[in-house]
Amino acid sequence: MTPPLTALQTASELRYRRLFETAQDGILILDFKTGQIEDANPFLTHLLGYSREELVGKRLWEIGAIIDKKSSLEAFAVLQDKGYIRYEDLPLMTKDGFIINVEFVSNAYGVNGDQVIQCNIRDITERKKIDKQLLEYQHLVSLGMSEIVDVLSAMIEERDPYTAGHQARVANLSVAIATELRLPPHNIEGIRLSALMHDIGKFSIPAQVLMKPTKLNTFEIAMLRNHVQAGYDVIKHIHFPWPVAQVVLQHHERLDGSGYPNSLKGDSISDDARILAVADTVDAMVGMRPYRSAFSIDEALSTLEEGIDTLYDARMVKACIKIFKEDQYTFPPMKHIEDVHPLNKHL
Repeated sequence: MTPPLTALQTASELRYRRLFETAQDGILILDFKTGQIEDANPFLTHLLGYSREELVGKRLWEIGAIIDKKSSLEAFAVLQDKGYIRYEDLPLMTKDGFIINVEFVSNAYGVNGDQVIQCNIRDITERKKIDKQLLEYQHLVSLGMSEIVDVLSAMIEERDPYTAGHQARVANLSVAIATELRLPPHNIEGIRLSALMHDIGKFSIPAQVLMKPTKLNTFEIAMLRNHVQAGYDVIKHIHFPWPVAQVVLQHHERLDGSGYPNSLKGDSISDDARILAVADTVDAMVGMRPYRSAFSIDEALSTLEEGIDTLYDARMVKACIKIFKEDQYTFPPMKHIEDVHPLNKHL
């Protein structure tokens, strides 16, 4: 026999009341027309420090817990119009004056022909505290990683004084090019770190080759070119959130396949490596070498233009030219060669 409707309603109400009373989130029931609080569950009264009697009968924006009364009125108007509103992070004040952060979700629905509003309030104060600690930890990890990269970069430049500051300048220019191309900040950071380590493989090259005051012979050039593979072999074991090792390996590849170490062509070369190739070429040309004078910026940019779509990606070259010619980009201050190379006084 089917139970009477009133018995079903009573059972349903009892179940709802039990859920309401035992819920581990705060719950407020509001009058749809006035915003007056009709009920508050024990979890909420304990969370805010108010008794149920201190809350019931007041409108939502009249209780001391609501800090921004104007926003509360506006939210109530939205609720009446749309029937739903959500705040990911809303500050509330307890009766004792402490600020807590809550997730606040309100829905309007019908009960026995009447409209009511139910507000579900979840305390996220502890979660926010953990999130903040996690962000601080991630910042320290990121900072430590960056400092390790700086140390590795400095170690290489100690062995190759003629390129002192080269990796830092290439990183600076690479970031400027990537910014001009409007790449996401996360990608730009990966390009920066790749540039700071792009010559790390030079640790495998004898110092007398790195500092040779005359042009290198064929054997020495082959030895020097091996630095990209050597750098890759070291960096590939580090779990960066970017393809740093791959960029280091590819930064001397060229679009027509004339680069090294793997003679890659076209799309086989990553965009990050293409940016690094342009920045590396410019800084290498404007820097002085024992066997040649430095080129001017205009000469370096002209060389890039001549190599568009054969050696260098047109997008990267055009971005590089723009930041120099229109945005007046300049490299960070360079050390004088007298300060970094003991043989210079004899040159």
